Amino acid sequence: MEKKNNFIKQKETRQYVGKKNSDIVNFPVDLRLEALSLSQNSHLVNAPITSFRILFKILNDISNDQFQADKQKERLKLFEDDFMTENNTYARFTFSVSEIDKSNNYTAIKKGLDFLEDLNRGWHKAVNSKGKVIQSKGGLISNPCISEGKITFLMSSFWIEKILKIPKYNQTYFKTPWALSKSRQVLFYLWLLEIPEKGTKIDFKRFQGNYRYNYKNAQELAKNVLKSLRAKLDRCSNVSFNYSTKGDIISIIPYYTNEVDLDLTSKTISKQRITQKLHYWKIRHNLTSNDINVFRSIINIDAQTFRLFEKSYYEFIKSCKKKKVKPTEYVGKKFLEIFQEEIKSVYQKSFWSDISRNGYPVIHN
Repeated sequence: MEKKNNFIKQKETRQYVGKKNSDIVNFPVDLRLEALSLSQNSHLVNAPITSFRILFKILNDISNDQFQADKQKERLKLFEDDFMTENNTYARFTFSVSEIDKSNNYTAIKKGLDFLEDLNRGWHKAVNSKGKVIQSKGGLISNPCISEGKITFLMSSFWIEKILKIPKYNQTYFKTPWALSKSRQVLFYLWLLEIPEKGTKIDFKRFQGNYRYNYKNAQELAKNVLKSLRAKLDRCSNVSFNYSTKGDIISIIPYYTNEVDLDLTSKTISKQRITQKLHYWKIRHNLTSNDINVFRSIINIDAQTFRLFEKSYYEFIKSCKKKKVKPTEYVGKKFLEIFQEEIKSVYQKSFWSDISRNGYPVIHN
């Protein structure tokens, strides 16, 4: 490759060759903010859906090498030795055409590759831990090729750093971009993952401008866009949302889904069910993140305790109905106290007490 008579030598330091697809991929927040921000790249809404499928496949195949630099110093050193010592250092990715499009639609895949090759195209600089500046050229990917049923391309050290070093990331279902039909739906999904638990408010005109819709008001947009999008995410993602409108303000509140239409392993389904339930209790009873971490740590030690928690919560709801009290009247410390008593009661009436009468999990002292 030549540019103004200067030969740019590309050094390939790693190869990723079609790792088996997982249920979950870790999507780096920095990658979304720097490469997939609609405020900076408004044309992303018109990206081929195959572009996002390719991107999710990249994250799947590289997942074993992802790390958090502040916690994994040795992984940081290995990464920098491979990618952050010379200019124009790249990794090569190779996987099957059918993994992106089951019908082997080469035209659609080529459009997706072209879009990623042009996205943020130019010279990029990164700085290693020793302060050395490393330069590389290209878009999000470089030199894409399709041959004999295989897709192959390069990714520069600059972008490799964005997807390997992940101080902040969100877990996403790998198969979600295959279940959605439009790129702006995927972009909304990735943005939704970053919204605080209590939700956010956004101006209708700004939202419409970012996603290039053309509706008269927020209510019309909600009826024609948000309603159907919520239904889709309910069926094919780990997070969906509630919404409401007031004048030009749209309120979005995310929630974890429970049952979806995707083909997932029993392990993933179980983890998602636990996440959904803990989040539900947290919001409904105004619990803190520390409170939920206590629940989660107990479940991590013994997964069967989640069944105990569910049974205890069921008894708690029955008790509230009997007393004619709304469950939501019990919040924070007050909820933890009464829930602890239900856990103790259910435990001591079950087979668990045969092992240890007072061996019930303690969620609150």
